[in-house]
Amino acid sequence: MKHTRADENGVVLIALLWILTALAVIALSFSRESFVEIAAARNARDGAIGYYAARAGIANAAFQLIQRRIVPRVQQLELQGPPDPIDLGVLTGQAGDGEYRVEMQDESGKINVNFVQEPQLRALMEALGIPQPDSDIIVDSIMDWRDVDELRRANGAENDYYQTMNPPYKARNGRFETVEELLLVRGVTREYFYGRVLRAEDGSYIRHVGLSDCLTVYSMVNNAINVNSAPVEVLMSVPGISPETARMIYERRKTKPFTNPAEISRTLPVSLGTNAAPMLSTNSTPVYTLTAEGRRQGAKTLRVVRAVVFLTPQEPSGYRVVYWNENVPRL
Repeated sequence: MKHTRADENGVVLIALLWILTALAVIALSFSRESFVEIAAARNARDGAIGYYAARAGIANAAFQLIQRRIVPRVQQLELQGPPDPIDLGVLTGQAGDGEYRVEMQDESGKINVNFVQEPQLRALMEALGIPQPDSDIIVDSIMDWRDVDELRRANGAENDYYQTMNPPYKARNGRFETVEELLLVRGVTREYFYGRVLRAEDGSYIRHVGLSDCLTVYSMVNNAINVNSAPVEVLMSVPGISPETARMIYERRKTKPFTNPAEISRTLPVSLGTNAAPMLSTNSTPVYTLTAEGRRQGAKTLRVVRAVVFLTPQEPSGYRVVYWNENVPRL
């Protein structure tokens, strides 16, 4: 009798241990699922706040650009003091619980991909550090994409190449409608298009610009480059402008914009060639690319929105969005 009761107690104890183990596993699984759901909800909240902060940054940047255009250019050049953030092309601020940073690019400082000549396009590839044979493939493929025939250049691509893609598509055989269309062109990777972040010798990270920072479809037909807003790499693509001259132009304009291209030779120890002068200007356009990064204060989740806006008094808001992209990668 004693042995039987002891055996029964042992069985009950083992059963209770199994039940407790099962309950512990269920509780742990429930805890993990709750943690994942809480983290997902937190990320969704931070992403939403970052998204609307980025949108607020774009709206504020457009407003600041509209205000700047109201002030006559002569008066702007006469103003003394440190450069305005608008002049430096960066605007930061807060919107509720979010914060934003907006990079502003005047499209007049870029090269129109629909009108650029092949030698300048090759010089731009070299200035961007795109090695051969990649640069040869990109240049020839861009020229093939925008021409109207099916003749394929030595390193280019036409429909016979693009039809092998998954999914297949056709070459435009006409003008680029957006700069992002370059991502469909043979040889143009996301890294070459959006730019790269490289680590310097001192451990810091430096962003190297990409094709999207240098090419446009909105600038004037004559493709004259605004020296007050062009990236250094774009200036280097102009015949007769060396890397040293491009950097001197860049450093000088940060403190005082040029009133005309001839002022470059008068104020800097450089001499522009006869080929460079017709390709330079100081004329601005009412079209700007605004790339906004938004995040909730203290959070890691970052949202990036890119818009191209056309400043016009005909719109109630003072501007019109001609392009919008919410899938820009973070660099």
